[in-house]
Amino acid sequence: MNRKTLVIGLVALLLLPSAAIAKHKQSPPNRASVPLYLALGDSLATGVGSSNPERKAYVPKFHRYLRYNLTCSRGASRVCQALKLDNIGVSGATTTTLVQNQLPQAVATLQERNQDGNRRNNVEVISIDIGGNDVFPLVSICAGGVTPECAAAIQSRFATVAQNLTLTLTQLRVAAGPDTEIVVMTYYNSLVGCQLSQFAPLGNLVLEGGPGLPVGLNDLIRSIAAGVDASVAETFGLLGPDDLVGGADCLHANDSGYRIIADAFAEAIAD
Repeated sequence: MNRKTLVIGLVALLLLPSAAIAKHKQSPPNRASVPLYLALGDSLATGVGSSNPERKAYVPKFHRYLRYNLTCSRGASRVCQALKLDNIGVSGATTTTLVQNQLPQAVATLQERNQDGNRRNNVEVISIDIGGNDVFPLVSICAGGVTPECAAAIQSRFATVAQNLTLTLTQLRVAAGPDTEIVVMTYYNSLVGCQLSQFAPLGNLVLEGGPGLPVGLNDLIRSIAAGVDASVAETFGLLGPDDLVGGADCLHANDSGYRIIADAFAEAIAD
């Protein structure tokens, strides 16, 4: 062995520990074995209208309820105080944009956690509110009554909601497995407390059906949820004018309204 070969060999030996350390530093840290609550939805999921979306909207309120009332890891004798929250809701979301943006992210999270063989880090609960932005434009389209144009618009939007919501809930159930709680919200009539209150009867019709419209949006939500063994948080008829932002805002709940919504989600879980 000549001197040059010896020097190269010594340098290589000296570099080995550093390379091993560098490789170790580049490895991602192990994810903590804590369960997760995953929230999807529109501006209600993000808490628009609340005085403090991080605390007083329905998602954080429901999260607090789950931490002290949900039993995690299926069969464990302890409640879920370590439950983390991942809220991926987007203000303005429709069923179409949820399928495009939130659903892939949610499925990836579920596959990572619920299919890794470690039940302690599972997504335990998924909540969804979606569909309101799909049908809200019907207020202007149907302002003159349930005309043929209005009826066609309703059927078109309902078909879109049905297709997208079925796809969403089916993929979530497949990725999550049978034990994860999936809770879907029906919508309250947001028109009763705003400047469009004269169209509140139209809101009731679109949401719950009636003469000329045997099936409403909420009926679709209930039916699709039942098909994947998801629970339903019923909010229709529970929020009055005092529970809504009102004025020019014809969509959003205020703090008291979000408390009612959170209670509806909690009741759905308890059932």
